[in-house]
Amino acid sequence: MSFRQTWEGGNGNSFISTLDGRTKLSILFLYAILMIVVDNARTLFVLFTLTLIFHFLGKTPLHRWKILSVFLLMGLWGSISSQALFFAQNPRTPLLMLISPDFPVLGTLTKGLYIYKEGIIYGAIQGMRTVSMISLGLLVCWTSDPRNLLKALREWHLSPQASFMLVTAIRFFPILAAEAGEVMTTLQLRSNSTGGRHQVIRHVPYMLKPLMARCLRRSQTLSLSVTSRGLFLAKEQKGDLWQWKEKYACLILFLFTLSVGLGKLLYGLSLKGIYIGAFRFVYDWAKLYL
Repeated sequence: MSFRQTWEGGNGNSFISTLDGRTKLSILFLYAILMIVVDNARTLFVLFTLTLIFHFLGKTPLHRWKILSVFLLMGLWGSISSQALFFAQNPRTPLLMLISPDFPVLGTLTKGLYIYKEGIIYGAIQGMRTVSMISLGLLVCWTSDPRNLLKALREWHLSPQASFMLVTAIRFFPILAAEAGEVMTTLQLRSNSTGGRHQVIRHVPYMLKPLMARCLRRSQTLSLSVTSRGLFLAKEQKGDLWQWKEKYACLILFLFTLSVGLGKLLYGLSLKGIYIGAFRFVYDWAKLYL
């Protein structure tokens, strides 16, 4: 399996792959709003679990599950560890002291370094938001042909320049990974070295220049291709029909997201003193699940 095949998406035979590009982008956008609005750890965990279920429906292969797990663990662990050490809000409960305030130099500078209970919880919530969007974003990239995403953006009347740049950004990472693999192989052959982590790390400082040269060459080729084909001057063509089932599914998710946002807003206003008795069930629902 090549680097480019590992990262690049395409049209597959799974249920997720057959969805319209507009459906995928709509779900991704509405999911991002939910990640911002929801603060409850259990609800965030349920939403994160849904993204993993989507990966099963999308028939994500094993090698991509390994990549996904690395991204998820790094995102979640980084958020939890940073907030556990540097949580600045009060109240906060120290669980473990790493550096005593009486320790020379470092103790004076940091006034003690602790692991805080509230920081772990807050970091887990923030990390759950991050890994949920990473999981769903990778799913969209792995199960979508970039041309379908470009077509979806054009059918939403987004400017050709903005649509093209967004899709190019999606295609850039697989191409960059493939170029990096070729450069690494070339460096290993020139140095007559075998594979292994030590050899890969040794060649990393020498990858920057050839990798930048390859990227610039590809950028020049891409710009000439876009100019010669008149992509930005082409007239808008009639797009494919958006299936009513997918459209209704997006509408239901939009209404659910809107109700979550309104419930959160009403609950926030009640905390500020603007309380309406008829909305008590909304306040209870928002307090328990949002």
